[in-house]
Amino acid sequence: MVIDGASSSAQALQAFGTSLDVTAHNVANMTTEGYQPLRAELADGPGGQGVHVAAVSRAGGGLENAGTSATAPAGGDPGEGLRGVSSLLGMNNGVDVTREMVGLMQIERAYSANATMISAVEQTTGRVMDLIA
Repeated sequence: MVIDGASSSAQALQAFGTSLDVTAHNVANMTTEGYQPLRAELADGPGGQGVHVAAVSRAGGGLENAGTSATAPAGGDPGEGLRGVSSLLGMNNGVDVTREMVGLMQIERAYSANATMISAVEQTTGRVMDLIA
């Protein structure tokens, strides 16, 4: 017996697993000179149900939504503090650690919700089988 909700959730777990791999790859390479982060592009599954990874592509054009601020060291160059923070966070190559961590939290929540759905379907199926037997 295949239930669409469980099938869609299983698809989602695979897609979120790929998204997690992409995020881990970006964080692992955040200090690699010249590295441009990857992005997993999710799309609706077949028939508009579920989700799948449509593509994994390189994010181009540098930083997106970089909201880093820093103060200059006392008596120093005002740009020095920002360069130090940017370098420390790996932002000199296009990886925005804040964006990656927020994405990681979103993936974790979505993964958990879909795992809960699969567990609920399993429990319900077990109860139905108990009633039949």
